[in-house]
Amino acid sequence: MVLESIRGFNHAVPFQPYAIRMASGETHRVPHPDFVSISPRGSYVIVIDAKERPHHLSALLIEEAVLLNGRGRRKTGKKTA
Repeated sequence: MVLESIRGFNHAVPFQPYAIRMASGETHRVPHPDFVSISPRGSYVIVIDAKERPHHLSALLIEEAVLLNGRGRRKTGKKTA
């Protein structure tokens, strides 16, 4: 599940910046774990951008979370047979 990947990226040592890509194609960069929060039930994610604006993302519409350095890409989302 994509939320597990986001939690894993946030707890990685050392932390590496990553991006969250939405079903619409919109991408949200996470430069540090302090810039993202997952709701207690996991229904949405809040990402704070560089201008300190919050973006409320529905967990159902998140397609993937990927590292920004291009290594260790974790594709997440629904699996197809």
